[in-house]
Amino acid sequence: MIIAILAWSSYDFFSKDKKTAEEFANKLYSYPLPPDTEIIDKGFDYGVSYGGGPWGSGGQPTVVAYMKLSSELSERKLIDYYKINSSLKDFEVYFKGDEEIIETFDGKKSWYEGKTPSNPSKKSNEGEPIELIVQKRTIFESPFGDLSDIFH
Repeated sequence: MIIAILAWSSYDFFSKDKKTAEEFANKLYSYPLPPDTEIIDKGFDYGVSYGGGPWGSGGQPTVVAYMKLSSELSERKLIDYYKINSSLKDFEVYFKGDEEIIETFDGKKSWYEGKTPSNPSKKSNEGEPIELIVQKRTIFESPFGDLSDIFH
């Protein structure tokens, strides 16, 4: 009985970061999509290597979640939906061709970087959907601290 309790406690402790990352990603995935928009792909990952230059997030565990979308709405409507009218804050929105996949120095993790247009198109894309990335990143507390990548 003691071994079973210890095994369960160890499993729970070692899977805490993944659970935190999944919960964060599920908040993004459950956010309602704008009209005439569908998910093409989605994913999430976590660790200490996201953003912040060549050394990542300065050793702070970070979770990143993204959705690749296809939409018939205009760029303006999509940006307004995710960056102005959303109840979730800090969405990153990149349109196809304005995004770049960045990888960690070891190539094990990746995320999107890009530029959100400062003067987005108001042209409807009805019948000719455009692709975009909607991404969120945040720092979280890990029981492993700077070692969180080792246990991932």
